[in-house]
This record gives sequence, C-alpha cells and structure tokens, in this order.
Amino acid sequence: MSSRHAFSPQLPFLLLSLLTGLTSSFVTPLMSYFLIDEINVEPIYISIYMVSVTLSGLVISQYLGHLADKGFNANRLYGLTMVCVGIAMIAFIFSKQFWHVFLAGVLFMSVGAGAVSQMLTVSGLWAKNQDIDLAAFNSKVRAAISLAWVVGPPLAFTLVANFGFAASFSVAIACVVVATLFVVKVVPPQKANQHSLNTTLKGSLSLPFWLVGLAILAGMAGNVMYLSSMPLYVMNELGLPENLPGLMMGVVAALEIPTMLLAAKLARRFPPAGIMAVAFIFGCCFYVGVYFSQSSWELLTLQILNALFYGLYAGIGLTLLQQQAPDLTGFTSAFYSNATRVGMMLGTIGAGTVAQFFSFRDATIGSLCIATFGLNVMLVFMYVKHRAGR
Repeated sequence: MSSRHAFSPQLPFLLLSLLTGLTSSFVTPLMSYFLIDEINVEPIYISIYMVSVTLSGLVISQYLGHLADKGFNANRLYGLTMVCVGIAMIAFIFSKQFWHVFLAGVLFMSVGAGAVSQMLTVSGLWAKNQDIDLAAFNSKVRAAISLAWVVGPPLAFTLVANFGFAASFSVAIACVVVATLFVVKVVPPQKANQHSLNTTLKGSLSLPFWLVGLAILAGMAGNVMYLSSMPLYVMNELGLPENLPGLMMGVVAALEIPTMLLAAKLARRFPPAGIMAVAFIFGCCFYVGVYFSQSSWELLTLQILNALFYGLYAGIGLTLLQQQAPDLTGFTSAFYSNATRVGMMLGTIGAGTVAQFFSFRDATIGSLCIATFGLNVMLVFMYVKHRAGR
C-alpha cells in the first residue's frame, strides 16, 4: 500500500484535530488579556475564572469520556462540546461584567473544555479498528494541534489589536461551525464497544496508569511554569529585546512538530517509557541552560532542547497512557486532556507564586524541579513494569 493511500483515511481526523486546535487558539491565549483590558477586573479574578472553569471542566470531560466508553456516539459528544464553545463565545462578545463571563465560562466553556478529549476519543476509536501504527497516528494528531497553535495566537492578537476581542471570538465561532459540520458530515461515526466496561475499568487503572498520568501532568506544569515566566524574565530581568520571547516561541513551535513525528518512529525501536524519560532529561538540561543564559543567541539555541523535550513528551504521552488502559479510549482521552489542563493550572499558579517571592528567573528552577520529578516518576514506572514482567 502506498504512503499516499495509507495517509488518506487518517486525513479527516487530522483535520478535525486542526480545527479543534484552531478554535481554542483563538480564545485561550486571550482570556487573561480580555478580563483585564475589556472587562476591567483585578488580576485575582483571572485566577478565580481559570480555576473555576478548569475544575468544572475536569468533571464534565471525564463524564463525557465515560459516556463515550458506554457506547454513546463520540462524534455527537464532540459536537456538543463545540456548540457550547460557540455559545460561550457569543456570551463573551456581549459581556460587560465579570459575572457574565464567569457564568458563561462555568456553564459552557467547562463543557467546551472537553472538545480536545472528545476529538482524541473520536480519533482513538477509529484507530483501534485500523491496521496502523498507533504511536505514529497519535503523534500526527498532536502535531496538528500544535500546528494550529503556531498559527492561531498571532492571528488572534492581530485581530484584537485591529478590530477588538469580538473579531477573534467571531473567528472561533466560525471554527466551531466548520468543526461541528465536519464531524457530523465527514468524519465516520465512532462508538465504543460496551462490553464489560465496569470490569475493564477496575482492571485497567493500575499503578502504571496513574504514574504515566502523573508524568504527563508534571511535563505540562514545568512547561507552562517556564512559558508564564519567560517573557518577563527575558525582557525585564535580562533587558533583552521585546520581540525575543515571541521569536523563541516561534522557533520551538517550528521544531517541536517534526520532533513529535520523530517520537513515533523512535517508539518502533525503543520502549515508549524510555523515550518519555529521555524527554524529561532534555527538559532538565533546557531549564538549567535557561537559568544561566544571558544572551539572545544562547536562549534561541536552547530552544532545540526545549523542542526535544516537549516534542518527545507530547508525541509519546498519549500512546503510553493508552497502552495502560487499551479498552478505555474515552476515559484515557479525557484523563490525558485533564492531566494537561491541571498541569497548566499548577504551572501558572507556580510561576506567579515563585515570581512573587523570588524572581521570574527562579521560576525556571521550579520548572527544573518539576521536570526532575517527572523523570523520577518515569523511572518508578519502568521499575514497576519490570517487576510485573518477571
């Protein structure tokens, strides 16, 4: 079979991933800016909004994953999440007070937060019944999300600068409409087998499953802690050019996509857990390098290590988690998405806390500690699996 024909059946799912990523990329990066500049709230309200929406989203996403595993049409569940995102966007456009945004977030964006996990569920259910390399397919799906985030945020901020927040939210609504029609009309309907769900759930969620989930959370927490503190560290504490943080993000985004695809090829030759552990080693080296860097060229060069860390981590994490619970596609997809969201929340809180009492530079030490923790979690995982295999 030619590579062209092998790739074609995967194309709808990769496009669905791209549309899902684009939708969130026109909203998520703007929320803090939107609340401060448009709604005129104090910074503490950003934390109130983010924590409330994240926590409610965790519960709803996990419940939607449970419904998918019980045999509900995963395409329709995905469509529900996207419709809720669209409703929230309409509410944001017309909101003038914080409590309007807060209610729209808790009632609708919390459901919309399940869009990524339901997209992963739709893709995962299809992939389970195909004779394809699952690690390679998962890497392509994750790479499509990353590609959306390369394009989306710069366009979102450009739209806000020229036309206001309503313009970016309107583009997100357009993405919602396209994605909803696409999943209903183009993507084949996906349903999970309903047999022995409860027995499977009890038998699958072993210690290795939770260890991988903890490592995924740690990887995201360390990454977001660095990203949250890096711009202010580079501009305010090092006194480097204002365009450098954006250039750094662009370089790592361009490098991490091929690294994700490389992770799938490496998984054919090496144990996925080992690849994940190596990713954390790259992360530790990167954070040490950033801490001691003083110049633009040093920080830009270090993005190679950052891309190796995040690309390998993101490219193999979902596959490794699915291997621990192969019969729970909906549950593992929701769990993966929720682990990354909790990591994002903890990383953001951690960056602010360290910067408050120390400096933005010291937040990099926090990222190093988290990456070291993630590495140790993976070493424990490999030890547990080795003992179980005896």
